[in-house]
Amino acid sequence: MKDNRTREQIMTVIREALVDNGTTSSGDLNVNFNFNVNENEDLSVIFAQTFCKNGGSMFYCYNEKDIGKHIVEIQQQHGDVTIGCASENLASFMGHLGIENRCLCDISKRYTLGASLCESLIAWRGGIVISSNQGLGTTIPSLPDTTIVLAFTSQVVIDWEMAFERMKNFYNNTPDNIIMINPASYVYRKGLQKLYLILIEDENT
Repeated sequence: MKDNRTREQIMTVIREALVDNGTTSSGDLNVNFNFNVNENEDLSVIFAQTFCKNGGSMFYCYNEKDIGKHIVEIQQQHGDVTIGCASENLASFMGHLGIENRCLCDISKRYTLGASLCESLIAWRGGIVISSNQGLGTTIPSLPDTTIVLAFTSQVVIDWEMAFERMKNFYNNTPDNIIMINPASYVYRKGLQKLYLILIEDENT
């Protein structure tokens, strides 16, 4: 496992190459990475590399100030619209960050910009696993065309099997609905145009 300083440097390379100034768009990528990652070293770096190569935009954060800053930047890029949050906890957290233009999703409405928490990040697919336990009730509402996902580095796993095992260990029952999304293919509903990830450091190794 790389120390946090090295990981931050690598994440910064990814962010500057693919996110800064809004120059990255899905399907328009030509990026050369100047580092190699051993699969046994740092899964969060492997995930970030795959996610960004597939067209996602990622922000790497250490604290609440960084999280709030990047969410506001995304919001401003999309006309300062209201963010529809998939859970009450997330809506409350954004209020804690001082983000006023946010609300709990009304499943009968369509939002331009949405936000969700997730279950796991799958390193080799650059995929994000979301279950109905992160949303409203027993179903997963259709995600907006532009979606922000908040996740922690400790949620990164190697593959789908480990992601499923993690959910079984965390919940008493398997969630009613589970989806995996990534920037290249949206398996739940066609039309995802932009996927942002706020990746929050919560490991000290």
